[in-house]
Amino acid sequence: MKKSAMFLIVAALVLWTAAAQAQLKDGLWEITSQVQISGMQQQMPPATFRQCITKSDPVVKNQDKDYNCKTTSLKVSGNTVTYAVECKGKEGAMFSEGKNTYTGSTMEGAATTNFKMQGQPAMQMKSKMSGKYIGPCK
Repeated sequence: MKKSAMFLIVAALVLWTAAAQAQLKDGLWEITSQVQISGMQQQMPPATFRQCITKSDPVVKNQDKDYNCKTTSLKVSGNTVTYAVECKGKEGAMFSEGKNTYTGSTMEGAATTNFKMQGQPAMQMKSKMSGKYIGPCK
């Protein structure tokens, strides 16, 4: 009895994890990001961009081509992706930590980014993201 109960629990966990991971649709996503920078009174307008996101590369990336970014930490737990990204460029560096949750054709997430630009004091930015699945990557 104990063995069959344990088997059912393990089987249920495996099926739940596979189902949750299946909620991330590989393809083109439209992501809207609302940013708030510490020390700035005026809010920045939301930014919307498109990115190909897959189960093997589920992290929303910095779209600024002047920075070389790499994912330094990645954990997928069910339908939630927790990550850390480090970006370096000519004018400075930034480090982000965030968490995105994918549910079918939608995504919600948040990230905290610390900037250190040459000749400037360190800054912190908090962003909230929402996204929707558009279709296959082109």
